[in-house]
Amino acid sequence: MPYDVIVKQVPSQVVASLTVHTSLGKVGSDIPRGFGTVIGAMTAAGASPIGAPFLIYHDVIDEQTDGNIEICIPVHPGERPSRDDVEWKEIPGGAVAATTHRGPYDQVTPAYHAVTGWVHDHGHQITAAPREIYLNDPQTVTPEDLLTEVQFPIDAA
Repeated sequence: MPYDVIVKQVPSQVVASLTVHTSLGKVGSDIPRGFGTVIGAMTAAGASPIGAPFLIYHDVIDEQTDGNIEICIPVHPGERPSRDDVEWKEIPGGAVAATTHRGPYDQVTPAYHAVTGWVHDHGHQITAAPREIYLNDPQTVTPEDLLTEVQFPIDAA
């Protein structure tokens, strides 16, 4: 699948957030379990999502390396969690290089390569961990129709 990479400005946003240490073998089950934990905390706090859920990959997770992912759901500022392991925090906005992947989540890797290659080729610097924004619901579309936006925060130069 060819990927078109764009640069856009994204706003900062307040999220309900859970950081999970995971491995390549467990990430597929840790992500939905983590989203369930965040949604449970939001429900208990009377909070509603106000945007697309997303992940932040703080570490490279591969066959040799475990790492941290952050599971985020945008919420209204001022709402507060009901669990100690779920925090409300602000994710900074700014310029991102982004592309959209259509298809199963486990086939998103080429989108990452497309964005990082574009960033390198255009003289930008990556300034923060990459994000995966889930643009539709895996419970309502087929895996082939899943839409995932891959974003890398970059310098504004």
